[in-house]
Amino acid sequence: MINKNLAILLGVGAGLFLARMLKSKNIIIKGSYIVPPGTPYPADALHSFERRKMDGFGGRMLTKIREQLTKLQSKGINPEVKKIDIQVDSKKMKVDWTAEIGKSTDGKAYLGIMSFGSAGKGADQRALDQFNDMKTKTGGKNFQLVKDFINKDGIYIRQYFYKYEI
Repeated sequence: MINKNLAILLGVGAGLFLARMLKSKNIIIKGSYIVPPGTPYPADALHSFERRKMDGFGGRMLTKIREQLTKLQSKGINPEVKKIDIQVDSKKMKVDWTAEIGKSTDGKAYLGIMSFGSAGKGADQRALDQFNDMKTKTGGKNFQLVKDFINKDGIYIRQYFYKYEI
């Protein structure tokens, strides 16, 4: 009888441990890209976190994040992007980024991630002007800001990152 109760207690304890581990264990995704010399419109390329229409250049950041969000959901976890960090070196034309994803805090599955922005003078307003169009293009709902990125060193960049439900 004691062994059976102990086994039940250990089973419950292991389940609680696993639940805590899933709750607190987030995944970190990292990436970087460099704008090659001679690239047309290099300031635009520097903030091409996914890819730009004119030539396909970009860091594929959103693609990499979406892949991990989908993997989490396939394991029965409703995911979300929790944090995005970005470092831009305008002199080296290099971008390093990290994204933290994990179990959604509100139980909803945020499988969508979108980004839009602009560079140079007037970038703030040009970036803001893209929001409604981007929402319409994604077809998502429940848009929540993850990162409002401003690069003031070197090339000025204003970029927004939103998570959303599909």
